[in-house]
Amino acid sequence: MKTSKKYVRVFAGAVCAAVMLSGAAVHAETYATVKGGRLNLRETASLDAKVLGQYPTGTWITILEEGETWHKVSVDGKTGYMMNKFLSEDAAGTTMYVRTNTGIGLNLRTAPSMKGSIITSFKPGTAVTVLKKGNGWHHVSVNGQEGYMSSKFLAAQKVSYTKPVDPFTATLKNINGGSIVNFRLYPGMNTKVIRTYPVGTEVKVLEMGENWSLVEIDGQQGYVSTYFLKF
Repeated sequence: MKTSKKYVRVFAGAVCAAVMLSGAAVHAETYATVKGGRLNLRETASLDAKVLGQYPTGTWITILEEGETWHKVSVDGKTGYMMNKFLSEDAAGTTMYVRTNTGIGLNLRTAPSMKGSIITSFKPGTAVTVLKKGNGWHHVSVNGQEGYMSSKFLAAQKVSYTKPVDPFTATLKNINGGSIVNFRLYPGMNTKVIRTYPVGTEVKVLEMGENWSLVEIDGQQGYVSTYFLKF
């Protein structure tokens, strides 16, 4: 039987579409988190295989291929194998924390993109409920507000810049010889300055860290460099 060229083209297109759909299903990304402590990422699916890295509870990983005992996964730019009994695929309700190395607050946006409008921002250490993990952005809920946050600034464990102390009074000084000191919204040299205060101003110290301290001035809380406090 002679087959028309039109039929061949239609058939080929259908096969191509089927392959594409099949490939999409096979390669659809599935996410999970580490549970039960530090988990080894191994080069092959064996307890004797080389360890490529260790990851703490709460670490997000991408499952590439599922297995009976081992999953092939991707994490932190590395590909390897993890035992599936130490992975949880229940992402909803997972708690993560804002972590920015500069101390600047993290923006909550209306869309998973830098083009998304900023709803508000949250200071380092703020607890965030992850509703759904995405590639580079997580859909989250923070203090009753939903939106998207960049995943690289969210951590499974809380990062503390300061530690609580019994409140005490100190005065401001400027080790650089200036006459004023910046009073900031968050810890960090690039964070918003609430206002400046003259050297000698009394402050109540609430929390202290090696580089930054949480203080209260005129009834308002903010941060000053610990080096600029005179005890």
